Amino acid sequence: MPEEFPRQEQPVVKRSHGLPLIWLLPLVAAMIAVWLVYKDFTSGDIRAEILFLSGEGLVKGKTVVKYSGVDIGVVQDFELVPNAPELDGADGVRAQVDFNRSAEYLLVQGTKFWLVKPEFTITGIRGLETLVSGNYIGMEPGSGARKREFVALQRAPASVRGEGLRVVLKAPRLGSLNRGSPVYYRQLRVGQVEDYRLSADDAQVEVDVFIRQEYAHLVHRGSRFWNSSGLSVEGGISGVTVNMESLAALVAGGVSFHTPEAQRHSPLAVNGSEFKLYRSFSAADAGIEVVLNFDRGVNVTPGSTNVVYQGIKVGEVSEVKASRNIKGMEVRVLMDPITDDLLSENTRFWMAPPTLDISSGLGDLLSGNRLEVDLQRGQRSLRTFAARASPPPRDPRVPGLHLRLTARSPGSLQRGASVYYRRIEVGKVQGMELNAEGDGVEVYIVIEPRYAHLVNHRSRFWNVSGIRAKASLSGVEVEADSLLSLLRGGIAFGSDPRARDEKGPVESGDRFRLYSSREAALEAGVRIRIALPSAEGLREGAPLRYKGVQVGEIVRLRLGEHPAEVIAHATLYRRAEYFARAGTRMWVVAPEIGIEEVANLETLVTGRYLALEPGEGDVQTEFVALAAPPEPGLADIMMRPGLAIILDAPRRGSLVPGSPVYYRQVQVGEVTGFALGELADRVYIYVYIEPPYQTLVREHTVFWNASGVDVNFGLQTGLNVHTESAQALLAGGVAFATPEAGEMGMEVMSGSHFPLYPEPKPEWLLWRPKIDLHDPVLLEK
Repeated sequence: MPEEFPRQEQPVVKRSHGLPLIWLLPLVAAMIAVWLVYKDFTSGDIRAEILFLSGEGLVKGKTVVKYSGVDIGVVQDFELVPNAPELDGADGVRAQVDFNRSAEYLLVQGTKFWLVKPEFTITGIRGLETLVSGNYIGMEPGSGARKREFVALQRAPASVRGEGLRVVLKAPRLGSLNRGSPVYYRQLRVGQVEDYRLSADDAQVEVDVFIRQEYAHLVHRGSRFWNSSGLSVEGGISGVTVNMESLAALVAGGVSFHTPEAQRHSPLAVNGSEFKLYRSFSAADAGIEVVLNFDRGVNVTPGSTNVVYQGIKVGEVSEVKASRNIKGMEVRVLMDPITDDLLSENTRFWMAPPTLDISSGLGDLLSGNRLEVDLQRGQRSLRTFAARASPPPRDPRVPGLHLRLTARSPGSLQRGASVYYRRIEVGKVQGMELNAEGDGVEVYIVIEPRYAHLVNHRSRFWNVSGIRAKASLSGVEVEADSLLSLLRGGIAFGSDPRARDEKGPVESGDRFRLYSSREAALEAGVRIRIALPSAEGLREGAPLRYKGVQVGEIVRLRLGEHPAEVIAHATLYRRAEYFARAGTRMWVVAPEIGIEEVANLETLVTGRYLALEPGEGDVQTEFVALAAPPEPGLADIMMRPGLAIILDAPRRGSLVPGSPVYYRQVQVGEVTGFALGELADRVYIYVYIEPPYQTLVREHTVFWNASGVDVNFGLQTGLNVHTESAQALLAGGVAFATPEAGEMGMEVMSGSHFPLYPEPKPEWLLWRPKIDLHDPVLLEK
C-alpha cells in the first residue's frame, strides 16, 4: 500500500570545538577599554594642587604653567582655603592644575612655583612678555619623591640658573645693593647679587653673589670685594670728594672685586666661600700702589685727594712723605685695578689746581686740588713716575688741530676753557705759558678733528672771557657769551669760507693772534704809532673815533725815549685804513666844563679817546698827536660849502668857537675861530654861514655883537630887556641884518670882510628885505 506521508530524515547533531563569533565583540570592547585606560595612565593629564596666598592674576582655563618657555599645564579650578596652616594661618587660594604627562618628573619634592607678572625695578624689567600673553606660573624643578601638593612662593627665587660660583659677602650694612645688582671685574659685568639677609646674630648683612662660570677662575681666596653702589661723599678742609662707579651702579647698586698682586697665587674660591665687603677699593686696599716723585712740595691729603682721568676718579692718595734727598715730595697713590694695563712709560701725572666750574657738577665745583693722569699704553709697565707740580701747557697726543695763540694777557682764561665757533663748542684750551720774552702769553688750544676744517689762514680768534660792558650817558650795555665762559673764560673765532684754499690747509703748530674782543679781531687792519704829550685819562683799548664812529683802538701804551713823551700803539680797523696818511691829525678828547663851554661830558663815563681828522697825503704809520683840538683856519672854512666871512672887531668879547650867528633870531651859522690882525690893532672873527642861508649876506649887510643882555630903562618907557637867545646869553653870539632890495647890494664871496658893531641901530631891526634862499627844502617848509 502506498505511503501517505513521506519519510522524515533524522537530524544529525555535531558538537563545535571553537569560540563562538558572538563573543568577539565584547572581547574587542574590553581590549579597547584596557588600551584607553593605559593610554590615559601613560599620556593623560596629571592633576596637582598649588596653594597661593592670593588668586590675583590667576584666570581659570587660561593661566598656564611654563617651564623653559614651554606650556606644561593649565589652571582648571580654584577653591578657597581658610586659615591655611601652610600660610601661617592666612587665607589662601588652592589652584587645581592639570599638567602634561611629560612633566610628571618635575612634580617632586623641592619644586618651586610662583606667579610671573610684569615687574619694573631699578635692576631691570621682568615678565615683559606677560603684557601680551597674560600672567603665568613659573617653576623651578626640585629633586626627591613624587609630590602633588605645593605652596607657591611670594616672588621668583633669587638664585640664578646656570653653572657658576656662589660666594657670600659680609658687610656692616647693605648700602644700595639689591637683588640683581651687578658684580664687576675691571668694569666688566661678570655676575650679580642673588639675595641678601641678616646674619644669624643680626650683627651684619650677608650678601649671596653669583659669578658666571667663565669668570669663576678670577676669584681667589685673597680677592677683595668692595661696594661700588651709588655715591660716596667724603669731606674735609682740603675739599669734598664725590665718587661714583657707574650710572648703573648709582641706580641699582653694585659690587666690584680685584685680586692684589700678592694674592694672585692664592687658592681659587669655592661655593660658599666668605669674603668681607669693603666700602671702597681704597678701603679694601685692592688698588695698585704707584709712587709719584715731585720735585717740590704739593698740597695733597691722604684719603681725600683723588687721582682723576678725564673727569673719572681712578685713584686716591694713600701716603705723603718727603723724598729721600729732602728736595721734593714722594706721594703714594692707590690706583683702581682697571688702570693696570695703562700704567706705562707713556703715562704722566701732574698736580691740577682747583677750578671754578659748574659744568661738571657739584663735585668738581667743591673739590680742592687733585692729581690728574694721562693714561697711555706702552711697552713697559711702571709703578714709579716723575710727576709735575703743575699741568702741562699742551699735549700733542690729543687728537685734533693744535694751534698756538699769542696775546698780551689771557684775561680770565683757564685751562680747559671752551673754544667756540658760532657759540658751538668745537675745542678746548689745553694750557698757557709766558713767551720767551716774558711780555706776552702763549695759549695752546686744540680743535676737534671734525671741526678742524673751519679754521683757515684768515681766521681771527678773540677772547670771550668774563663780562664786556659799554657805558655812556645813554646807558650801560653788558654782554657775556655764556655763564660757563663767565666762570672759566673762553675763546671764539670766525672764519672767511672764501679764504680756506688760499694758502693751503692750516696745520698743527700754526700761530694766530688772540684779540681782546670780537670787534678788534674782525676789524683789525693797520698798526700805527702815535706820540702823545700825555696819556692821562687814556687806557689800553681806548677807541679812535672819526665823527663819533670808532675806527680803531689803542692796543698798547708805553713811555717814549724821553720821559715827557708817551707812545701809543694803535690799530686802525680794516675799513679805516685811509686814516694812515700824511696830514691826518689826532687829539685827545676830554670833558670840558667851564663858563664859556661845556662839552664831551660822555667821556666822564666812557673815558677819554682819540679823535681823528683824515689827511690826504702819502701812506704814513707814525703820528704826533695835537695837544688840543685843532681850530679851523680861514682856508679850512673856505673849503667847506657855504659862505666864510671875516668880521673885524676891536676885541673878541665873549665870543667862542661855536657861538651862534643869527638872522632874525634864527641861527644860520656859527663862529669858527679868531686871529689877530696883521698889525695887532684888531681881531679877526671867522664866521661860517651855512649854504642855505649864504644869499642873506650882501654887500651892505651889517653885523653886530649879540652877546649878553641889552637893558634900557626910562621913566616913560619902563624897563626893556633884550637878548637874541639863551644860548647867546651864555656863549655869546653874532646877529646881522640886510637892507631893503634897493640898498642891499650884490652877493658876496667867501673871504669878504665886514665890521662888527657893538650894538644894532634901531632902523636895522626894521629892515624886511625879501630874499630868495634858493633852497628847495626850506621853500617846502
